[in-house]
Amino acid sequence: MNVKLISMAIALALPLSVAAYPEGKGDHEHYRAKKIERLDTELGLSEDQKVKIEALFKEQGEKHRTLYEETQSQLQSILTPEQNAQLKEMKQRRIEKWREKHQQRKQDETKRSGY
Repeated sequence: MNVKLISMAIALALPLSVAAYPEGKGDHEHYRAKKIERLDTELGLSEDQKVKIEALFKEQGEKHRTLYEETQSQLQSILTPEQNAQLKEMKQRRIEKWREKHQQRKQDETKRSGY
């Protein structure tokens, strides 16, 4: 049962860890701007609608951040110090794997564009 609990906690926490990754903050803003731009292109949004949608996306991002922080706090209180250390290492490996994948994707795009 303990293994199941830990597995469930990790499964819940890991998807949120990317959202809380500090270097990604600018990327989230960039992603949000591109999404609004795409909606504008597809739907012909008014300026008022763009402002409201941007505020909505920002609010949702803040709620997501709060949920992530609450989850991490509860998770730390459930796990033993050793398990917390293991979880931290798992997250670090996941971040490194994501960085490698992201870097490879950038290199592939550069090769395709001819630069």
